Amino acid sequence: MQVNRVLLIAASLVLLTLGVSSWSPEAGATLSPEFIASAQTPPPTPKPTPAEDATRYVAWMRKQGKPVTDKPHEDVSLRIGDWGDRPVGSWTPLQDRVGLDRSGHSVQEAENSDWYTFLSAEGLGAAGALKRIAWLFNAGGLNPADEPKGGAGKITAPTLINQDGSITFRGWWEAYSDPPYARRITITTTATSTRLVIDR
Repeated sequence: MQVNRVLLIAASLVLLTLGVSSWSPEAGATLSPEFIASAQTPPPTPKPTPAEDATRYVAWMRKQGKPVTDKPHEDVSLRIGDWGDRPVGSWTPLQDRVGLDRSGHSVQEAENSDWYTFLSAEGLGAAGALKRIAWLFNAGGLNPADEPKGGAGKITAPTLINQDGSITFRGWWEAYSDPPYARRITITTTATSTRLVIDR
């Protein structure tokens, strides 16, 4: 009996090595043509990563009276429309976190930033806004699925509502600190004023 088992296992390994499967339609469900086609389709070719460009950041820091003496790096994954130049650090500790557009607008973790211009950027949705805003606060965006088990269920999905000349963003982020902590941020902005509220 033991010899038969060993022979059966050895025969299966030989068949697998030769690319022969013992599976047959009678032994299980048939594969759909769509599944076979998708399995044979190679994954999409990734788009080329754009080159970093932190020139606006260097110029902006100089204007703030904080000249950058080495080469900062840009997190190109945070680009949206005309917005870019989000530094991820340099040889010296990261100084000011800022998003800049080509027209000279800037957003920081402050109420007096150009929030209306940023939140009305073409192609920006609630999830993208959360990722970029959380970055400004040295944090990561949170969604309901990220809430720890036993949580109070207070973490809600981010929202971005543009209506009647006013834009309201609301979302949760978790600070990259020890220990980490979560906060909800609400930004209500128009072309002339902004209110930024951070609460638990």
